[in-house]
Amino acid sequence: MFFEAACHVCSCVKLPPQGKFTLGSYYVFEYLIDAEKVIDDSGNGIVVSEKRFKLYFENHGKAVTSYSPMSMDCTIYSIYLMIQDTIPALEEIKAYAKIMNKNYLQAKKALKQRNLLISGNAYDIMEVLKKLNTFQVRYEIEPPYPYKEREMQETGLFKR
Repeated sequence: MFFEAACHVCSCVKLPPQGKFTLGSYYVFEYLIDAEKVIDDSGNGIVVSEKRFKLYFENHGKAVTSYSPMSMDCTIYSIYLMIQDTIPALEEIKAYAKIMNKNYLQAKKALKQRNLLISGNAYDIMEVLKKLNTFQVRYEIEPPYPYKEREMQETGLFKR
């Protein structure tokens, strides 16, 4: 699900002494009393006085953009491949081999009842789910992954 949002946009014309910025890159900022808060390349909010803001940034006004709640999700998710029987099925071995970049024999030897495939942010998990959904295997995600297939399709990263 995407939302439309209007935000103030500026570009970096001179590197400020604090924060991590790239010359010519665009940044979102918000007005404060006698200052602006600019979000740098690391996602940190850097507060600069109005005078310094005009020295280091060019204000481009408001921009309308869309964003996904996934971009603000800081949760670390884990995907586990669940093996149905004591001996892994061919599909389970193939899925594990594909995700973990192992060959067939390495994958078969490594498989247990519950196998950690990846821990990562919402986008990392979505990428692995895209690969996993090409196999007929059972998996679990902890904590529960709140993004539905439709939302993943809207990002362009998930296709059936």
